[in-house]
Amino acid sequence: MKKGFLVFLITSITISNVTSQTAYLDSTNLKKIAFYRNTNTDSLFFYSKKLKQSKDICVKIMALTGKAYGFYRQKNYLESEKIAISVINQVDSLIKSNNDICLFDRKITALNRLFWIKKNQEDYEEAYKILIKCEDIVSSYPEKSQIHFRYKLGLTLNKASIQNKLNNPEKALEILYETIPKSKNSILKSIKNDTYYKQSEANTFNCFGNSYMKMYDKYKLNSYIDSASNYYNKAYLVTKLFSPPHKESKIIYSFRKTEVLIAQKKYYQAIKEINNYSKINNGYHYHHREFYQKAICFNHLNESDSAIYNAKKLIYDKKKKCKRSKLITIYDILAKQYNRINKVDSAFKYSQLTLEQFNIASDNKEKISNLSYTNDFEKSQQLNLELKNRENKKHNNLITAFIGLLSALIIIVFFILKKEKKKKINLINTIKNNQKTPIEVEKKEYNIDEELEGRILNEFNKVHTNLDFLKPDFSISTIADRLNTNSTYLSFVFNKHNDESFTQHYTRLKIEYVVDQLKTNKTYRKYSIQALAEELGYTNASAFTRAFKKQMGVTPSVFLKSLDE
Repeated sequence: MKKGFLVFLITSITISNVTSQTAYLDSTNLKKIAFYRNTNTDSLFFYSKKLKQSKDICVKIMALTGKAYGFYRQKNYLESEKIAISVINQVDSLIKSNNDICLFDRKITALNRLFWIKKNQEDYEEAYKILIKCEDIVSSYPEKSQIHFRYKLGLTLNKASIQNKLNNPEKALEILYETIPKSKNSILKSIKNDTYYKQSEANTFNCFGNSYMKMYDKYKLNSYIDSASNYYNKAYLVTKLFSPPHKESKIIYSFRKTEVLIAQKKYYQAIKEINNYSKINNGYHYHHREFYQKAICFNHLNESDSAIYNAKKLIYDKKKKCKRSKLITIYDILAKQYNRINKVDSAFKYSQLTLEQFNIASDNKEKISNLSYTNDFEKSQQLNLELKNRENKKHNNLITAFIGLLSALIIIVFFILKKEKKKKINLINTIKNNQKTPIEVEKKEYNIDEELEGRILNEFNKVHTNLDFLKPDFSISTIADRLNTNSTYLSFVFNKHNDESFTQHYTRLKIEYVVDQLKTNKTYRKYSIQALAEELGYTNASAFTRAFKKQMGVTPSVFLKSLDE
């Protein structure tokens, strides 16, 4: 009897030790997953794999959701979705016999992953259906705890966000106003000052702002813009209470201020706000938003070169892929601006691309909408048809022009030959009569009218404003092509109004620009010499270094070191 009891005791202690050790390992791996969640995907996959060996079924499922998040971070949405669906099926089979809260949490996590996948794919209707499924799970949550109310707040916020994406701002506002009494629930009093609650509060204010911006897009009432601006400001004030502070709050608030200014048609103020991004970015990759908003502003200002420049910078931004909704906007801008400057081939190309993206979106049942620039499919079709007609007319005009030019050339050659023959006869007669008539040499003079000179000077001013001199293909010939004149006239006008040559002047401006950027923008100091050269339009670092040293007296490398001292 004693022996049996002793065996039982030893077995119990062994099982207890194994269980404690397993729980410790699970806890350690969970902490590692939480630590590497947003910093190192490889480590996230590694510890998720280790966690999969757990004896606890709920912990094993957590390993799968961690793996799904890793694939999501890598933008491998197909694999992430596959794992999330398998988690949901697994949990559904377990919940029938086990109402463990952990299982509910895992299913909510998996549905949440599916929601973000569909939202990023701009499949907003499917994303909303997932939220409804998630809402059913939250409604049947076993405990009405803080986590339960957090789920509910998060759900209502996401539902409002998707309604905005579906162009239903009225419904979004209705959902948001329903969250106000929920957020005042007594069970949440103890977490009023924690980071999650503050983030949720800021996100809610921002969603209010987005909804009122959508309302303005629909009804064009200025009061909606004022409401949007007010809620964006409230959100920013809440972010100042975050602990630790959120380093991206200021620039994200600046993005929204710019959207308000664009809606108010204050395009120059919006550009000024955009130009401030470089000073407040704190490492945030803002260029994608910068190019997009500048393209919109310059498009409305009919500054074609700047609109085209920023639109193309956005398309070729390698750090962030352009979503279809923005891509349609940018293609549409390029089509209109190329059409405006009579580059019909380019205008037609981007008009075709606009319609292609519209059709893809339609086939995928995507809802295409933008806060600050509304695309109209019918207008895009109309522009495309207009460009087709212009292209045909251009083709016919080219044939007519060629025939006319050929006819004119024949006539000119005929008269030249006739004139030369007459000169020859006169010369022979002069020699015969022993007359020595001095031959006058025609002196070429430039007779440029005031209107053309004014246009040339205005174009030079635009080059300064739009920073065209930083483009790789910038030369006096490119300006001449824009004005449909020759570079000799441009050079004559430039020298008339400046004490230095065209090349000297714009080389000096390039160096002054990069020196100013290096002094004021720390991001530029991280660039290589080759990268700095390319920013100024130089094809190689050597040419840039020679120009820099000639103007500044030192090489770029020495100048950079002096800034760090």
